[in-house]
Amino acid sequence: MIIAHRGYRKFCQENTISAFDAAILAGAEGIECDLRLTSDNKVVVNHNNKLRLNGVSVKISDTKLSDLMVLRRHAAEELLTIDELFEYIVQKRAEFFLEVKTSSPILIEAITKKTREGKLWSRVHVVGFSFVLKNALRAQSSYPKLKVNQFLRFPRYSYIKKPQKSYGVFLGWLDGIPGSQTFFRTISGRRLFKLRTFFEKNGFNVMGGVINNDEGLRLFSEAGIKDIVTDRISEAVSYFKSNTQG
Repeated sequence: MIIAHRGYRKFCQENTISAFDAAILAGAEGIECDLRLTSDNKVVVNHNNKLRLNGVSVKISDTKLSDLMVLRRHAAEELLTIDELFEYIVQKRAEFFLEVKTSSPILIEAITKKTREGKLWSRVHVVGFSFVLKNALRAQSSYPKLKVNQFLRFPRYSYIKKPQKSYGVFLGWLDGIPGSQTFFRTISGRRLFKLRTFFEKNGFNVMGGVINNDEGLRLFSEAGIKDIVTDRISEAVSYFKSNTQG
């Protein structure tokens, strides 16, 4: 499964319906996007806390949703609410990977509520780093169908201390994490295969991301990891199609 990183942001503004549509049209079967809270604890879709709407710079965490909507009035493509996102999810067959940008239990509860109401347990994932996912990981006891996926910054240390139980883990070089590519540049597909096997034996589904070059696609493909988050959607789709056929 090719998972589009914030949609197809090469051609469209990231985290928008247009970006999601373009990604699906290009062959992506999954969409990754980012969720965060406004000052009145409403959920919107945006990667950064700072946002510019209609020429006005705002900080989402310091702004009420109603004020954001006033600014968005003439630019609906620039900021989605959680209701608009889930209306879109219901209409599509793709899986959606919702990265939480805060550890607030309010955000997790909002996602699980919308997932439960839409009966979308099979297609909605909650993703993020473990320190942000702490409430999502706790929520699994109340919502056993909730798919929580952890980004692992230091996968090799999992041999010493396994991650907390969750639906899955992401391996790979991650945006904004200095040196995160180093580990993967020094290992072979065989060693990565063993790492994948280790996680799978311990009950985790294993995915890769964010992988944006042919070397990375080859490495993860050789290791049997074919659920990949990427910005290079068309290229990744073509790569795995050719790889499967070959």
